[in-house]
Amino acid sequence: MRTKKKEPRFLRFSKRLLIMSFIVFVVGIVALNSYESTINVACKELEKDITTIESDIDGLDMKKLELASFSRIESVAEEKGYTYKQSAATAAVVGDSQE
Repeated sequence: MRTKKKEPRFLRFSKRLLIMSFIVFVVGIVALNSYESTINVACKELEKDITTIESDIDGLDMKKLELASFSRIESVAEEKGYTYKQSAATAAVVGDSQE
């Protein structure tokens, strides 16, 4: 008849510590992956909102340029009873070659 040798106390403690560490590690990995995916979803929503706002800003810029165009100014001036002539002062010099 064989008798079981009793394991030393330190060995039992180290086995329990190893098992608990493994469980905490697995639970931590799952929790962090879940948190990361939640943050990614929030980031995607913010990026979508930013894209929408940028497109709205671009549309407003185009509308502003359309309202500030010379043809629009001329039509508004004519509606109010004024005459509008585009002056040569509004022309821009693009380049000048210096040879």
